[in-house]
Amino acid sequence: MKNLLQFLLIIIISGCSSSNSLVNKEPYLYTLENPDGSKTKVKSHLTSQLSNVDYQTLKNHLNKISDKEIDFNKKIIINFIDNDPKIYRKGYQVPWDIFYGNIKDDLAKLGQSNHFWIINKKVKDLYYYHGDKIKWIVDEGDFIRKLFFHYNGLNGGFVIIKPNGDYFLKVGEYQKSEVLKTYKEF
Repeated sequence: MKNLLQFLLIIIISGCSSSNSLVNKEPYLYTLENPDGSKTKVKSHLTSQLSNVDYQTLKNHLNKISDKEIDFNKKIIINFIDNDPKIYRKGYQVPWDIFYGNIKDDLAKLGQSNHFWIINKKVKDLYYYHGDKIKWIVDEGDFIRKLFFHYNGLNGGFVIIKPNGDYFLKVGEYQKSEVLKTYKEF
């Protein structure tokens, strides 16, 4: 009986330690193959800070592409899509939970923010990414891609930027719950 209790205690402790926040969780590495055959390791997420110049340029860019007033005293959230699906089916919409419900309402419950849906200009099928419901903004000059999403083949990601320029970047696929949890913790 004592051994069973010790075993259960170990399981409970290890279960609790694995529920770390997404912000503090150790990132995993994607391995990408470059055109020359070499390989690059890319972290799944990171936290950093924009330089004053980059942050001001980002604010100017968002003001230019947005049709609404932006309050830069609030966090900025950018959901970014980088490429068309590998297997294409006309008239199909991706069953991704980020599009179900209203993420703006979910975020509003956590605090005020500026939310943008930005998509690479190379993406041809906005309907696949629920373009009938989402107002995608095309990243015409690849500004967002160059600033945050440097690698091909990771489908995009999201970035949350604080008013002071600190940011959390998640590259690759993600779930709605990751955006909400990270927004709350960061």
